Amino acid sequence: MKRSITTCLIACGALFIVEFGVELAVPHNSSLSSLFGVMSAQSDDEDKPEDPRPERKLPTVSQEWYMQVSKVAEAVEEEDYEKAKELLARHVERTRRWNERELAIFHERFMQLALTLEDHDLALENAKKILEYSESVTYFLEETALWLIARIYGSDQYRDYEKSLEYIQRWLDLKNDWEEGSNNYAFIASIYTNIEDYYKVEEWMTRAIDKAKEEENKVQEHWWVQLWQAYVQLSEELEDSPKERDSYLQKALDLSQFLVYEYIEKKEYWTRLSSVYAKIESLSETTDEESRGKWGYTMEGAYHFGLLESESDLKRVISGIRSKEAHSRAARVFEEGFNLEIIERNFDNLNRYGQTLYLTTNMEKAAAAYEEAVSFKDDPTVLHSLASLHQLMDNFDKCISFAERALNATEGELRQPEQVKFLKGVCQFYDDDLDGSEATMEELREEIGKDSDNTRLKNLRESAGQYIDLIESERSRIEWKNYVEEQWRLYNESKRS
Repeated sequence: MKRSITTCLIACGALFIVEFGVELAVPHNSSLSSLFGVMSAQSDDEDKPEDPRPERKLPTVSQEWYMQVSKVAEAVEEEDYEKAKELLARHVERTRRWNERELAIFHERFMQLALTLEDHDLALENAKKILEYSESVTYFLEETALWLIARIYGSDQYRDYEKSLEYIQRWLDLKNDWEEGSNNYAFIASIYTNIEDYYKVEEWMTRAIDKAKEEENKVQEHWWVQLWQAYVQLSEELEDSPKERDSYLQKALDLSQFLVYEYIEKKEYWTRLSSVYAKIESLSETTDEESRGKWGYTMEGAYHFGLLESESDLKRVISGIRSKEAHSRAARVFEEGFNLEIIERNFDNLNRYGQTLYLTTNMEKAAAAYEEAVSFKDDPTVLHSLASLHQLMDNFDKCISFAERALNATEGELRQPEQVKFLKGVCQFYDDDLDGSEATMEELREEIGKDSDNTRLKNLRESAGQYIDLIESERSRIEWKNYVEEQWRLYNESKRS
């Protein structure tokens, strides 16, 4: 059934309010607002300064135009987008029938429909058409078209950032300063991020943050991150200008600290703060004791907050703690990492754990860690360490066993085989294997030779000789001891008889 003229006038009147009010509002369900962040509704007239731009004399629209726009609106409302597209395509071709204002708004409707259909090429085409009629439309509609074009060119689909900046500049030239928003500035900063102009990123993201505060809006988290990244990049670019470099590192440090306080449960901000501390420390020639190692304390703080759940994170914590020679704390992190199955029990990790425990002087736990490590790999260096540990703990049989394994190990190079052989001979001596110890020491002296020019080896050969002499003395002592005991036994027997 056909609509009555009254129904049409009601519909067209509503459309008039939307299209021809103080600004050309964007429908709430439009992709224009949801995908491309076009301007939000403006404040009341009494809150706005007087527009200094020349007033545009807009052509009058016809009743027939209202009727056609109403049909398009009805098709869109019914989600019959193909019909709406056909109607709009037909109307924008009839350039003689409609005046420039009417054509521009048909193109605006086409632009919005294209965005709904995610046809960005079509949206771009119609947005550019609106600009051809700029003198016949409101400033707001022209601004909307310019901004949309800038957003599309700056999107991942196009990545034409120079073109995007060209339309951004046109938008800035047209827009009243007080109507520019924080989201606009943040988008401009993101374009400069993509072309790696970090001075401009700093400028525009700072303006975005200041504007958001002026608007009494919460600054979006990723804006802070973009600004932080700009500071870090600039500090790297200014590597040869220490004063400027340090200025940007300080900015990065201040912002990192703010982000940790603001988002204390987010691991990435602790990590970033740690990285800035580490960078500053690596560049400083006069780091005082209090400032040194702050990168490690930062990671340890994140660890105690329960934010670290990966092996690499825990290892970084351990490295930071060890840099401050707090080996007991480092060992506890290792132990918890193993218990929670965050740190893998493999040769490398167990070896480092053993080294850490050794520095705590907990010899038994260090030996246990090393022994588990060599169950994965017969590493001669670790086997040498095990032999030394067991000698210190008077476990001479284990000392001998691990020294022999070190000497025969094939997975890696034994850097000081003579030292290991000497250690084996010492442990044999204290394990009461005098013959074995003597054989080991004589073999060592023969391997080193009399003519060695190496001072360490010459000293080792001399020490081996001293042990051989000691072995002879020990044999004499044992022989005399046995003789005395035998004589004492015979004496006691003679008394009983």
